[in-house]
Amino acid sequence: MKNTILIFICLIALLNLKAQNLDSLYHRVLNIRGAGSTINQTETINPVRPLKCGFGAINETKLRIDKFPLLQKQALMSVLQRPPTDTSIVSPAKRFNIHFNKTGLNAPLYNVNEFSKAADSSYNYEIKILGYSPPPLNQGSLYYDVYIQNLGGGDYGYTEFDRQITDSTYTCFTVIDNAFGNSYYTHGLSAARVTIAHEFHHAIQVGNYIFRPQDTYYYELTSTAMEEFVFSDVNDYYDYIPDYFNSPDRTFSDNDGYDLAVWHIFIKDRFGYAPIKRSWELMTRERALESISDAISEAGSSFKTEFNIFGQWTYFTGKRAVQNKYFKEAAGYPLISPMSISGSIRVNSEAVSNNFFEMKGNFSGTPDSVITLVSNSDIKGGVLSPASITPFNYTLAVSPISGGRQISNRFYSKLDIPNQSSLLSESNVLTGSISAVSNDYAYPQPFRYSRNQQLNLPVASNTSQSADLSVYTIDMRLVYSGQKRIVDSEKIIWDGLDNSGRKLSTGVYIFVINSDNQLKNGKLVIYND
Repeated sequence: MKNTILIFICLIALLNLKAQNLDSLYHRVLNIRGAGSTINQTETINPVRPLKCGFGAINETKLRIDKFPLLQKQALMSVLQRPPTDTSIVSPAKRFNIHFNKTGLNAPLYNVNEFSKAADSSYNYEIKILGYSPPPLNQGSLYYDVYIQNLGGGDYGYTEFDRQITDSTYTCFTVIDNAFGNSYYTHGLSAARVTIAHEFHHAIQVGNYIFRPQDTYYYELTSTAMEEFVFSDVNDYYDYIPDYFNSPDRTFSDNDGYDLAVWHIFIKDRFGYAPIKRSWELMTRERALESISDAISEAGSSFKTEFNIFGQWTYFTGKRAVQNKYFKEAAGYPLISPMSISGSIRVNSEAVSNNFFEMKGNFSGTPDSVITLVSNSDIKGGVLSPASITPFNYTLAVSPISGGRQISNRFYSKLDIPNQSSLLSESNVLTGSISAVSNDYAYPQPFRYSRNQQLNLPVASNTSQSADLSVYTIDMRLVYSGQKRIVDSEKIIWDGLDNSGRKLSTGVYIFVINSDNQLKNGKLVIYND
């Protein structure tokens, strides 16, 4: 009897959860389409950051339409269709049919002709350069259809299923916002450009490969990265990546995907575009994480190796960015904040996550620190919902640890893993001073007086205790010369001021360091902001 009651309670809870999910989808879709909204399109109607794309919600609703109560179903059916418009133009390369209204609430507030050129650029890059097949069109259609509408929910756009081709592929059409006003990170035509690059790849994904709701984050990850690949000058994805940088210890698949565009940027910089396209070919028979892992294996590496290296790249951003290393736009990215520890800590690590730790010390009055990274590459656990947990103990110390390892001449670590799991890997992202892993470069770059207090400059030899520094303008006018103490056997520190103690003008400068008659030179950028 007790078991029967328990089963009954569980069934009621499950039905309530499904009803809540349907109700949430219902309101989300109506919000995307702005159903019944009379708010002026130029107003800031959504103070919260816009949801980039309604792709997942729109199509999950469309596939589950018969599950909704009758009145909700009728309301949804009225918006889940091609929007009515009064005007159409064909893009210059005859790839897209752009539908819009000349007047009224839905009229475009940016140049439609320029937008149509951006659509052609997206096609050219994604199809002709990256090698994807064009998305299938409806029978009798000559072009891919794009509709410009006032999206009341603040979304940039969405791609909606039109006709089912196979069990898991569909023809599509795309709807994008008509204004991209004050509530958006990127405005007007620039926002429209990256949105068509984003949405057009959704049409490629579900037209040529598969739609799998459990992996929606990977659809968004790829489409958001496509914005950067096609229109690298816009950088709308900057608005979303803080979500990842704030929680790198969250399992990979629990991100919304917009915040993970940096993953594909990393893969492209490491291997080129091929593994990204290959992952989509593998997606037809594997979950997203499995397809990523197998594509990397085919490229000659392993997910475990690359995920740890990715973690290192995500550390060297913002003020830690190193010129000509890691992400090309790293200076514009947010910062990872390592967990500060002293001694041992027990961690319940989520599958496919990166865990950063920092320990600070003081040696003879000189502060020093070590920052390490423990990566969890549990692909199988990351596919599960919820993702699996791998517990471990991690210790950082300033004296030797039994069974541990020496990180530097000042720090030691020990990673205790149950059952000696091979899923975890440790790397020392940073030891000692911030330039320790990049001693061929000036750091930070660019140097900004408003953010930075000192420049770290590399030395060629460290047998003496000091080095001579000379700094020149690009036309070789000397602005600073002096002797500096060598710190940590690898660098000297300069405050960026000239010989009169004044800030330098914004520009490129050349530094020359003489230590033991061995020269080290290079360029650095200073912003007087």
